[in-house]
Amino acid sequence: MKLFKTKFNGNTYKKSLMALVLGTAMLLSAPVFAVNINSASVEILQNVKGIGPARAKAIVEERERNGAFVSSEDLNISIKGIGQKTVEKMSESGLTFDGVEPLSRAKSIKMK
Repeated sequence: MKLFKTKFNGNTYKKSLMALVLGTAMLLSAPVFAVNINSASVEILQNVKGIGPARAKAIVEERERNGAFVSSEDLNISIKGIGQKTVEKMSESGLTFDGVEPLSRAKSIKMK
């Protein structure tokens, strides 16, 4: 019985290692899961980087009082301590607007 023999030289090793490093970097840079701000519970919201228990509770209470968030600007105005930079960081961690697009890219309503 013949065993398969492959040539494994330094160049092949470098290419394999580079592919592994790049693949790992891509996986780590993307959000692992998406969390819809308009349907997530307090417990689920707390899994998003930048949202602790108090902020998660405030988001859910505001959503229950006044309905769904319609834009990232709406979130900025409604929840104390959340500015555009915070929204962008939370978006990078997987927070979405109705599960369709990240909050930082959501279309804003102009306030009069």
